[in-house]
Amino acid sequence: MTKVDVLGVGFDNYTQTEFMALFAQRLAQQQGTFVVTANPEIVMAARDDAEFQGYLAQADFITADGIGVVKGAQILGTPLKERVTGFDLFMALLTLANQQHYRVYLIGAQADVIQQAQKRLRADFPNIELVGCRNGYFTDTAAVQADIIAAAPQMVFAGLGAKKQERFLVELKQSLPAAYLMGIGGSFDVFSGKSKRAPQWMQNLHLEWFYRLLKEPSRWRRMLVLPKFLRVVKRVAREQR
Repeated sequence: MTKVDVLGVGFDNYTQTEFMALFAQRLAQQQGTFVVTANPEIVMAARDDAEFQGYLAQADFITADGIGVVKGAQILGTPLKERVTGFDLFMALLTLANQQHYRVYLIGAQADVIQQAQKRLRADFPNIELVGCRNGYFTDTAAVQADIIAAAPQMVFAGLGAKKQERFLVELKQSLPAAYLMGIGGSFDVFSGKSKRAPQWMQNLHLEWFYRLLKEPSRWRRMLVLPKFLRVVKRVAREQR
């Protein structure tokens, strides 16, 4: 089973290694690829927002970025192979881009964050051709998109936050038919060093969400979506039975 439906969102049932093999092949063949990394918050947002659900429907691949999605799929009786986080995928794709000398465009986050991200990329991935790098605070979307199109990147990573980044990339798809496009949420914060990722032992125990809550207590309202998500999943599972 390559597609797993979790509350109306179709997740692709691949490991990160399998995803990367697919993406590498598609990039080599200049086959356009729009990827969404979705957590329970995105799934629930899509249930309440038909326009956003439409953006997700245009994705070529959707990965399970969140242990809640993996748990939900298991409860529904259609297990996913593993969690594939946006950050881990982003790092693997930068490694691929470095190996292949791909043209990359970064957009998102605050000005100081994206500047630090640019510095790290140039230091750690010197073979990447960075054709553009700008922060996520802009009002003239059309002009920004025109700049990206003119740069002709083979990869675009957008850290604009859920909904905004997916809409932005969907609008770019037709003009960049051979590019790899992916929204990466707050990954630039981690990549730049502004935020720290949870220790490996917490990642292994799927407690990254708890680490983020400890570091950013103001996120507690957003965290409430997870128990709500699981309640809906369990209700749907009962109805299916």
